[in-house]
Formats: sequence, C-alpha cells, structure tokens
Amino acid sequence: MSDDDDRPSGAPPEGSGIEALQSQDASIWALLGVLLSTRTLPHIVMVLVLSSVLHIMASSGFETLSAIGFISLSTGYFLTGMLASNATVQRWTTLPDTTEDDSKGRFKSMISSFRICLFPLLASLCAVIGLQLLVSENGALGDWSSSLPLILSSLFVIWAIVQGRSFAKWLSTLAAQRLPPAEEGEGSTTVATSVALVVLVVLSYVILFVFEFLTDGASTPAAVIVENIVFYAFFAAIFAASFWLTRNQRSVAASQRHLHRFSSRWMLLSQAMVTWHLLTVWRHWSMTPSSAALLIEELLLMMVTIIMAIWSLTSRSFRSSLRLVNTQNALPVGLAFGYAYAGSVAMLTTVLEDIGNVLMAGHIIVLLTFMWLQPKVLTQAIGDHDEGVKIQRIVAEATPALEQPEVVAEPSVTQEVLRQDPDAPSSTSSDIGDDVTWSKSEPQTLAEGVQWDDEIELLD
Repeated sequence: MSDDDDRPSGAPPEGSGIEALQSQDASIWALLGVLLSTRTLPHIVMVLVLSSVLHIMASSGFETLSAIGFISLSTGYFLTGMLASNATVQRWTTLPDTTEDDSKGRFKSMISSFRICLFPLLASLCAVIGLQLLVSENGALGDWSSSLPLILSSLFVIWAIVQGRSFAKWLSTLAAQRLPPAEEGEGSTTVATSVALVVLVVLSYVILFVFEFLTDGASTPAAVIVENIVFYAFFAAIFAASFWLTRNQRSVAASQRHLHRFSSRWMLLSQAMVTWHLLTVWRHWSMTPSSAALLIEELLLMMVTIIMAIWSLTSRSFRSSLRLVNTQNALPVGLAFGYAYAGSVAMLTTVLEDIGNVLMAGHIIVLLTFMWLQPKVLTQAIGDHDEGVKIQRIVAEATPALEQPEVVAEPSVTQEVLRQDPDAPSSTSSDIGDDVTWSKSEPQTLAEGVQWDDEIELLD
C-alpha cells in the first residue's frame, strides 16, 4: 500500500510545510496511556531495576559486562517490538484485562505479572549469545568486547540529538495548532521578539530564585541577579544569536497572519527550551546539586526522552508504509531506546568520572540542536509558502496580458457600401467560381490515342 493510500482524505502530503505540522496530533496523552498501562507496567519496573543494576556494575569496574547487558536488553526489546503484531507475542508480553485467579493474593499476583517480561528477556539472552559469537575472544569478528563501552558511550551524542529533534518536532506541531486564517497582514517582528525576551527573562529569574532558595544560596531578588550575572550574559548572547539567525524567515512570515503567529510561537517555545537547558547546565556548574537529585534528574530525563522519541517516531511513521512504530509496539521500542540511552549515560559516567558532567554535556548538545533546528523549522514551514506566494503573484501579473478584451470588428468597406445601397449586388451572396462552367470530362493523359506495338524488340 502506498503512502497516499494510508493518508486520510483531504490531508496534506507530508513535508508540505505548515499544513503538514497542522495535520499532526500534538497531544501525547494517548501515547502516555499506552506506555503507562497497567497491563504492561512490569516492563517499566524491569527497565528501572535492570538499568540501576547495570549502572552500578559499570561504576564498579565491570564496564564490559555492563555494556553487553545494555546492548543485549536493547536488542531484545527491539526484536520484541518488531514481533509485537503477532497475536501470540502480544499475549506473552501483555497482561490480560482481568485477573485470572483472584485467590492468589495481591503479592503473588504482582510477582506473577512479571511473566510478561520473560519473552523480551529470552530475546535479550539470544542477543548475548550472538554478541559472544561475534566479538568475544574467539568470536568471528575478533576480540572487540573491550571496545563495547566506548562504542556505547559514543552513541550518547546521537541520543542527545534525537532528544532535541523529538522535542522540537512536538513543539513545532504545538505551535501550528489553532492558527488564524491565511490572509495578508503585517506582523511586527520587533514586538514578538520583545515579548519573548520579557517572558524568558521573567521565567528564568523565577527558576533561578527557586534554585537558590533550595540550595541555601542568595535569598534577595538583587542577590539572585548579581550571583547569576554570568548566566544572563550567556542568555543574552544565545538569545541574540537565535533571533539573528532566524531574521530572514521571521521577516517573510510577518506578511501573513497565520505564519507570523506560528513563527512567534515557535521561537518562544524553542527559545524557552534553549533557556531551560542553559539553566540546567548553569545549575550543575555553579550550584552542585546532590547525588540523589542528579539520579532523579537522570531518571526523569530518560523517561521524558523516551516518551518524546516514541511520539516523534509514531507521528512521523503514521503515513509511512513501513509503520516502524505504532500503538502495538510503542512500548517495547521505547524501552529498547531507554536501555540504549541509559547504557550510554552509564558508560560516559565511567569515562568522565562524574554523572554531572555527563548531564551537562547532554544538555549542551540538546541546546545546540535546538538552535540548529530553529531556522530549519521556519524554512520548512514558511519557505514553501513564500515560493507559492511568488508563483501566485507572477501568475496574477501575467493573467491580464493573456486575457484580452473582446474586440468588436470594424465594418468592412463592402458592408459600408451595402448599408448605403441595399440594391447593390452583394459579394457575399455567391461563392467564388459559381459562374464558371467546369468540364465533367476526364482529363487527358499523356500519349492518349497512340497505338503501341505488342512486340518489343530488345537490342543488344
């Protein structure tokens, strides 16, 4: 089945600009319902437990075994996701709607519910055997097992970029909802920029004040500004760079009401995310949060990243004939991404020797990803429309030259004479050659009437 067959009737084609963003559903509540369903809750508990155990192993000097565990679990859950459309696999990995035996008791039922984790764990065990056959000391590819932690840690950059792109896709879809009609109108980019600046300064100040209060830092409004003056210098530089890089796109968008509204929303939302990541980096660098706070932040960041990545994949592949991610396999594919993400963080923690540095590096990558995507999203949403407006203007200018007014023919000399003398013979009353008598005999041919001899003499 082609992409056009999967596309709902009347929906714009994917990649057609702002119409494609408007066709996406910005709500993630349905996806959260799938991921946090009680029928699959043991998988969520399992990823938290196993990730914590493997993280402790990596910090205790068993980086290779930890890397093999993370890679195998990620592979096992990915394979489970690819087989999730099978009814038998669905039955093995999902709890029934009702409890089969209420007499077991709550505790026994809870323990029994973890049976749905057996299939992905067996698939992960097969992945462990496959890795040993490939990269162990006697493996087919040679002894690459010691390189697995480095390979897994290097993927952290990719996961951070995926996180930034997923959040950007969701925010751009959110900004494209409920726009005014597409009509001409001059919007002010200066006013939109000023509003965004004031909103972000106020929000960042409130968040900084809360952080300072929780860490027993500055407690007066003036002291918060003074102690974080370096942060505001970075904030001003990044804000100016973002709005300067998007000046051309925002200027084009100002000519249309709906595009101007979209660009204003997109810049405010995306710049808010940039400011949040900058605030987090600044907090790790200047306020030194506790280890417990860092662990909670890492878990929350991993969960949010998984949810947004699955939403991005699901909404993108909705019209795809491949259908890589759907509601049936969203959870196992998301958990596969979660194991890979947690493994990258665990491996980087052993390399950088501080989880705070890992989180700071991730936030910086996401921040730069957002700044890179800001003009690209505007170009995708506004650039196609700008070309269409130019074409329409060219066609409108060329139309008057093609549509000539109906010409009324001037009366000819003959018609003028007839008008003056009605009895005069009309040249139009008979066709040319009406008075000529044409011969009905056949035309004469060459040598007609010549007698030819029947015998023909051939001369040598």
